[in-house]
Amino acid sequence: MKTLFATTIVLVTLSLCSSALAQLPSFPKDEPYAKARKALLRKGWKTVHEPEGGFICQKGDPRCEGRPETVSCAGTGDANCIFRWTRKGVVIDVNTVGETKPVVTEVICHSGCS
Repeated sequence: MKTLFATTIVLVTLSLCSSALAQLPSFPKDEPYAKARKALLRKGWKTVHEPEGGFICQKGDPRCEGRPETVSCAGTGDANCIFRWTRKGVVIDVNTVGETKPVVTEVICHSGCS
């Protein structure tokens, strides 16, 4: 009986994790963020606008112009940026690298995936 109960818990947990992970979008290696952004909008993802006090783009910074979903962008190094999106209670962060033509490096769950 204990084995059956433990197996049921594991299967339910795996099912919940799988359904959450299934909600996360994926992109090909080095997908330009501009292309990924269009795909997210097409698939019903909405931009998350950070409240006042969030990241403020420097005027003329092409990484965040016209991208209200910008959470942060590094000023040095690889010019990493984080862009936040939401759909059906799931909030994701799309991480990029590159100053002039950012490419997606990963998509991670920010909240709502469990």
